[in-house]
Amino acid sequence: MSTATTPRTEHAHHAAPAPAVRLTPWHVLRSEWIKIWTLRSTLWTIGLTVAVLVLLAWAMAASAGVAPEQFEGGAGSATMVYLVLAPGQIFGSLVLVVLAALSITGEYGTGQVRSTFAAVPTRLPVLWAKGAVVAVVTFATAAVGTALSLLLAGAIEPSMQPDWSDPEMLRIVVGTPLYIATVALLGFALGALMRNTAATIATVIGFVLVVESVLTLIAWKPLEYVRPFLPSSAGARVATPEEYLDMTNQMSAQAVELSPWGGYAVLVAWVVVILGAGALRLRTRDV
Repeated sequence: MSTATTPRTEHAHHAAPAPAVRLTPWHVLRSEWIKIWTLRSTLWTIGLTVAVLVLLAWAMAASAGVAPEQFEGGAGSATMVYLVLAPGQIFGSLVLVVLAALSITGEYGTGQVRSTFAAVPTRLPVLWAKGAVVAVVTFATAAVGTALSLLLAGAIEPSMQPDWSDPEMLRIVVGTPLYIATVALLGFALGALMRNTAATIATVIGFVLVVESVLTLIAWKPLEYVRPFLPSSAGARVATPEEYLDMTNQMSAQAVELSPWGGYAVLVAWVVVILGAGALRLRTRDV
């Protein structure tokens, strides 16, 4: 008499494969958000940016108390507030350019970008997510620095407290962090194209501080058509009162006089074009 044998149940059933995780833009965005906060440079550059904005505002407010004749504009006017914020517009943005550049070039330097693109083979969602994270972080940092600068300057020199009835006030105050964040995005776009941290930072700083300044000083007729469309000079118009825009137009001949938001649109166009070139390189060339 024979007995029927049954296979062991533990060998009869195989473990079901784990369900595949559907990769969504939210997942990519969340991953890039985590990445930027794991960089040691993030907190350092954020802290340094806020410190630069606040210290420069303190210096301007202290100067107003010592030599008030050097400051034009009525108490609380957009012109007075601009004098507080203007130094930080350039130096604050250049500090955040470092963070923006590192957010994209750092992975190329370490080789981690290969793992990133293995997880996201289409690649472009990674670029858009990185850009969105950089935009949020840099704008929030600049906004906090701007707010603290105004509070400190107003506490030191009451004439520098913003008068919100001034029709230009909102544009100057909001335009400052907007300009700073967009210059940082310019650094991000160049980083996506150049893929080298040192080259990216040197290019942005050199162009903003050296090239644009030199082109402004050279008296040559063809440059009158170039000056209005230089990225930093054009973008800064969004955070500059009309009084100073008129002075700039008189001091540096320009064939085209851009409005504040028109100038900012020029800066955005630079970011879009360079980022588009970076996206094209990302799609058509191997890492």
